[in-house]
Amino acid sequence: MRHVTSLVFAVFDKPVHMYRGTANGGIVMDEAHLDTQRGFVGGYNLETLPQGLPSFAQNIVPNGWGRDRAFWIDNYVNLAGVWIIGEDMARETNRVTLHPDRKDKFGLPIPNVHVDDHPNDIAMQNHGLRQADALYKSIGARRTVHHLPFPSTHNMGTNRMSEKPQDGVVNGWGQSHDIKNLFVSDGSQFASSGGENPTLTIVALAIRQAEYIAGQMAKGTV
Repeated sequence: MRHVTSLVFAVFDKPVHMYRGTANGGIVMDEAHLDTQRGFVGGYNLETLPQGLPSFAQNIVPNGWGRDRAFWIDNYVNLAGVWIIGEDMARETNRVTLHPDRKDKFGLPIPNVHVDDHPNDIAMQNHGLRQADALYKSIGARRTVHHLPFPSTHNMGTNRMSEKPQDGVVNGWGQSHDIKNLFVSDGSQFASSGGENPTLTIVALAIRQAEYIAGQMAKGTV
């Protein structure tokens, strides 16, 4: 899994200076709830996302050139940006396999990550783009521009946490069902992507896991 993502930038008549202050200074959570009448399940947030000029100039109007691209770069100080981040639906066809031909510097096959967009993801993304446009229009934006997802964001899953070994790879402590002393401490143990940034959840699970490991070591069970 990953996250449903997109970027929306808006240009205003006066300077905004989005690059000043705290990077993720605000989150709009109006669309985080479950409402299937919107045409999808799950929810998403709109996070303020300022970008510095090097990455902004590269990402704005992807694959575009000429006057339109120059317009957005010339109006950089008058821009504001939000990032759509929502729940990505797990798919059985999403997987990590070993590449049949390419190898790393150690001679080992490199991982090949395959992810397909779920129809639910597309519906959520389109809804988020419309809502971001409406939000910016309501506060006087002149124009908006959409930047579709990056190739990879917040990779999660493949070492699914499960109660039963037949349903996943690790137990509720991130401990392998098959290898007693093997623990997984990253986002690969997620069973669902959720609609939030995963870092704090990963940290919370790692701290919880460390306390469990320390207790088990004191008992001599690991």
